[in-house]
Amino acid sequence: MAKDFAKTAQGILDGVGGRENIKNVVHCATRLRFTLADNAKASDEATKGTPGVVSVVKAAGQYQVVIGNDVHEVYVELEKLGVPCGGQVAAAESEKGPVTLASIGNGLIGTISGLFTPILPALMGIGMIKGVIAILTVVFPGWAASGDMSYTVLYTAGDALMYFLPILVAFTSAQRFGLDPIVGMVMGAALVYPDIVALYPFGPWGVHKFFGVDIFVMMRYSGTVLPSIFGVYGASILYKYLRKTLPSAIKNFVAPFATLFIAIPLMFLIVGPIFGVVGLGIQNGITSIVAINFIGPILIGLIIGGFWQVLVIFGLHWAIVPIAILETASPNPVFAGNHVSAIFAYGQIAVIAQMGAVFAMALRMKNAERRSGAIAAGISGIFGITEPIIYGFTLPKKQPFVLACISGAVFGALAGLLGSINSGGYGIATQMGAMGVFAYPSYLLPGYAGSTINFLIALGASILSVGASFILVYATYKPNEAELKDDGATVIDTSAVNKATALKIISPAKGRVMALKLSADPAHQEEALGKGVCIMPLGGKIFAPFDGTVDMVFDSKHAVNLKSKDGIELLIHCGIDTVKLGGKGFIMHIKEGDAIKAGQLLFEYDKDVIARAGYSLETQVAITNSESYKKITQAKAGEAAVGDVVLYLE
Repeated sequence: MAKDFAKTAQGILDGVGGRENIKNVVHCATRLRFTLADNAKASDEATKGTPGVVSVVKAAGQYQVVIGNDVHEVYVELEKLGVPCGGQVAAAESEKGPVTLASIGNGLIGTISGLFTPILPALMGIGMIKGVIAILTVVFPGWAASGDMSYTVLYTAGDALMYFLPILVAFTSAQRFGLDPIVGMVMGAALVYPDIVALYPFGPWGVHKFFGVDIFVMMRYSGTVLPSIFGVYGASILYKYLRKTLPSAIKNFVAPFATLFIAIPLMFLIVGPIFGVVGLGIQNGITSIVAINFIGPILIGLIIGGFWQVLVIFGLHWAIVPIAILETASPNPVFAGNHVSAIFAYGQIAVIAQMGAVFAMALRMKNAERRSGAIAAGISGIFGITEPIIYGFTLPKKQPFVLACISGAVFGALAGLLGSINSGGYGIATQMGAMGVFAYPSYLLPGYAGSTINFLIALGASILSVGASFILVYATYKPNEAELKDDGATVIDTSAVNKATALKIISPAKGRVMALKLSADPAHQEEALGKGVCIMPLGGKIFAPFDGTVDMVFDSKHAVNLKSKDGIELLIHCGIDTVKLGGKGFIMHIKEGDAIKAGQLLFEYDKDVIARAGYSLETQVAITNSESYKKITQAKAGEAAVGDVVLYLE
């Protein structure tokens, strides 16, 4: 019996509240994605009851109607009914509220987190390198000062990324905002150009002449994030305008020239002074508070313990570093003439609180890939490197970051109070030393009568800080669906399968295989489109899972329908919501009607493009004619290579 797509389209139209309730509809490989004026007017039951509709999913601000392989035909019928189709509308546009400080802050946090996605693996790597260096300097105390080049090379390996972070952030920002990435990198490089750094190497500001006029410029851009983001964002507006308006014959070289010539000076003249003024205010405030006997250490502990990581994010911690360095320049008579800092003493309490938060997040996760990433970030925190923790885990989720800051503030203030009692009103103090767990010996101050208590206060406050942060986050953190999916060691029993006669589907990608019911996509969880598996791919290529033909290649290039020579109908869908990329990041090597061989390259995808856009790489492999088989058995779970059998069909 022929399918009546017109009837299906009319039923869906009625179910979603009529034509006037539809702002826009697009379709992906299997579903219609509606942006509705009012989601409350849509009837799930009526829509699900329409012949041809498999299921209804509400996600990403969209009302998604799952159709299956016939989605394009139903979409065409909706166009005939006058439904506004195409013209991609941003997710959740109909639900956007008024612009507030909170929405701006959330948007900024989301942007920063997204820009760090491709940088995070390297950040975790350098955290481990710095940890190894810290261990080696303890085991071999004279190594760093020996002049042996091995220390310099390894230290460079661990520190280069952070020093040149503005260049990397400028690169990812350029990709995000539509600026030529190389132009973006040049802007980032300008921020850490040696002559700029040398203008004022020990602080975040200085007054210098620009065409004879005194200007106030921030100098310490190494390790910062926001100057690159704001600078590149402004440059992208100018660059896109020039590319649009200049004649084709000259725009390829005039647009970069004009953008760099205008944007780099403005970046120093506008962004620099803004951060410099804020930094100067922070420095003056901290200096005034430090001078207050007894109460000052409590307030400093509260501020540094609670806001140190916030200052790091905005690059404003350099406003405090010069004060701490000046503290250590002269012997302090209160602490038996040792060269100590009362400010650095509280930073460790803030750092370790973030570590407790990420370990709590890891314990709540079941997804092996995400959990292992959180643990690796936490390990880097042990050695004092918190960037992987902040940008990869606590900051994107907001609440864990805030709870860790609160924990740091409370126990930083407590350390200030107990330290003031121990030192007669001067709080705790530390010598300049290593980071992370290796920083604690620096709290032992030779000749100071209260040295042991000073050490125990710092150690105890840190333990309480990490413990409180861990408990608060563990009690309140709610992992998302992907983090709750246990993709671990599922035991697969294929003993009942007649492998000699069963049809086989091989893995189309290298990665971690798990049951389709564990997918982060609600429709695939219900196996609405058929039985199968999902794969968290490790590479950037999708291969043919059998000999057969290509039934359909979707315009967005993120999915294909295949048919085997034995009649298996299969959907391979790369990513979740990747249809919104409109084909960006995907390269097809096949077309509809092509004959394919098992193991043949079908298409490629750029995992960085997908990750930066905020979409999951999870690839679903679904047998769309599952009803034609008596039994479908998953053949493998966990790590799989291309060519490994993942499904048996009988």
